[in-house]
Amino acid sequence: MPMCRALVVNGERVTPENLAAWRSGRRGIESDLADFLAEWWSPGETVRLHSSGSTGKPKEFAGRKEYMRASAVDTLSAFGLWPCSADADFLLCLPLRYIAGKMMVVRALEAGCRLRVVEPSSAPIPLGESFDFAAMVPMQAVVTLSREGGAAALSAVRTLLLGGGFVDAETEAALQGVDSAVYVSYGMTETYSHIALRRLNGPQAQGAYHPLPGVSLALSPQGTLVINAPHIGVQGMETNDVAELLPDSSFRILGRRDAVINSGGIKIQAEQVEAEVRRLTGLTVLALPHPHPVLGQCIELLWEGPAESADKLSEALERLPKYQRPAVVRRVDALPRTATGKLCRVPGAR
Repeated sequence: MPMCRALVVNGERVTPENLAAWRSGRRGIESDLADFLAEWWSPGETVRLHSSGSTGKPKEFAGRKEYMRASAVDTLSAFGLWPCSADADFLLCLPLRYIAGKMMVVRALEAGCRLRVVEPSSAPIPLGESFDFAAMVPMQAVVTLSREGGAAALSAVRTLLLGGGFVDAETEAALQGVDSAVYVSYGMTETYSHIALRRLNGPQAQGAYHPLPGVSLALSPQGTLVINAPHIGVQGMETNDVAELLPDSSFRILGRRDAVINSGGIKIQAEQVEAEVRRLTGLTVLALPHPHPVLGQCIELLWEGPAESADKLSEALERLPKYQRPAVVRRVDALPRTATGKLCRVPGAR
């Protein structure tokens, strides 16, 4: 299929021929979009992609355009947006440095629809506008829901895709009041965005991720997820995510292998500790390995929030199994995060 060489951006038709003129005087995300379109419409077969760096140093690599297009069609098909009407409206409200923002542009190009572009913010949906499809990070959904009329704002997006971060139980419960179809994705830069989806709200809500067509999964000897998706160039890619494969080919993510804390021979999944503390207190916390002279490692818990929450946190920690109780607890002004807002476990980031 030939590559689409025109895109309607905020009501203006942009093509390779008028791209330089359209870019003139533009700033922020529109300038970034012009840069990406110039790269996308160039004769080369690849574009530059950057990983987020949530568990290591961010890296740059060359992503193949053919695989990005195949991934875009996967997403559009999964959401019933392929083929798509030229009158459909997609919302781009994510930075274009990372794969999530780039893929929204590619999806709009492949669908031949209109793209509404707004500066990324914590509550990015323009008032009074509606959209057929948008992708956001969970933080944007959380902030939007916390504001007056937030559920209505999210409901203005017919299909909403959340990715790039953890969706906690409280947020998932709040999303039940949203009329749109809300999904959370599983994937990474190396898989050209997501390879699996989980419906979060409504009667069709799912408890596990379901792989897209053409994706097959297995577990490594270490229990980590292995992805095969030949149509996007992925063969036997072992992730760092410890997973549980279910009989219907769906799966659950239990945590990251590099987030396992080995305390006296007991392997503790840091994310499970964090999720339980968050459930009990509402606080955002980060569980990290801390050297211990006898156990080898113990848990160090970093938390952010008002100082008066310390007593509530102490009470919650007493309710944890003994082996999950942190030996070191420290309040910090802000937990370490990547540029995309993910909690960062990189050593030295504290």
